[in-house]
Amino acid sequence: MNNVQKAAYELIQEDARFIYSLSNIWKNADNISGNYICMSVPYIGLFADGAEQWCKKVGLNAPAFNPMEKSYYAQIRQSHKLFEKKYNDYYTVLLEKFFESDNYFYSIRSLREKILGYYNVGADLCNNKFCGNTILCSMYIPIKVWGNKNAGPWLKDMSKVAGELASHFGCTEIHWYNYNSNLIVKYKDYHFYKCSPLKMNNGLGILLFSILCSINYIIEFIENFFIEEIPQKLKYAYLQYYYLCGFIRDLNAKNGTDFSLDDQLCNRDFRNCLAHYGLGQCIKEKEIISNDILKGLTYKAFGMDYFTTKVKIYKLLKILAEQIEEAVLR
Repeated sequence: MNNVQKAAYELIQEDARFIYSLSNIWKNADNISGNYICMSVPYIGLFADGAEQWCKKVGLNAPAFNPMEKSYYAQIRQSHKLFEKKYNDYYTVLLEKFFESDNYFYSIRSLREKILGYYNVGADLCNNKFCGNTILCSMYIPIKVWGNKNAGPWLKDMSKVAGELASHFGCTEIHWYNYNSNLIVKYKDYHFYKCSPLKMNNGLGILLFSILCSINYIIEFIENFFIEEIPQKLKYAYLQYYYLCGFIRDLNAKNGTDFSLDDQLCNRDFRNCLAHYGLGQCIKEKEIISNDILKGLTYKAFGMDYFTTKVKIYKLLKILAEQIEEAVLR
């Protein structure tokens, strides 16, 4: 492999290590519960689909998808692009999933729930910030989840190849990322709209709430739960930022709102490198910085080091998150 391919290989290794870390946390961490793995589904898809294709291109003998796995991972990797959809399309899919959840939990109400009310949305919290919800999770998974007894076993089967790919890239030898065992990550169930954290009790409120959860999953949960400075902290934040820039403009146009997200750092080549491991389209061998967290990509794209770029992206996302919190939360 040339130096660019070696850099890509190391970035794939880091993503494999992230997947392995999620598995270790699920088995061993006592301070976390909720949907944190389901909220990672788009990024697991990016790794598995990207790594499998990359290995084929460079001629590495790695685990390969069967036809069903190929279809599944092609679909879930696209879920990181949900905010690439037009506002109306995203709104339609989100509300479909919300009503699927509501209808299911309404249909299985206990006697107590018939009297006192039932829950139809689960939300995750980290540092008392909403960082995930069950409606988003259902949007990420390309099969019906609620009331489907076969969903769990099927998803487990589909996930095996991602574990095999992670193992192929040596994640077990590299060890998992260190995480903060004192930070409590929890979940809370709500009945939207009768008893929810929203003051905007309508479809737009749920949509804005989901944007907030998507942002906070990265800048609150991944940022604070993982102790080390890992490449996913900027990688996932940037992918969110890139697609939200256009989506927020469309949202404002459709609703007469004035949420702001500065698009000064939108760079398609940089986004492509993060999403596809195709570093060669953006950076030359002599530009690779082997000891840099993202191998010199931020210098190439923005003329800034990794940490400066990350601070700027996080600041832009936090400004948007604060605007949404002010608009929708009680």
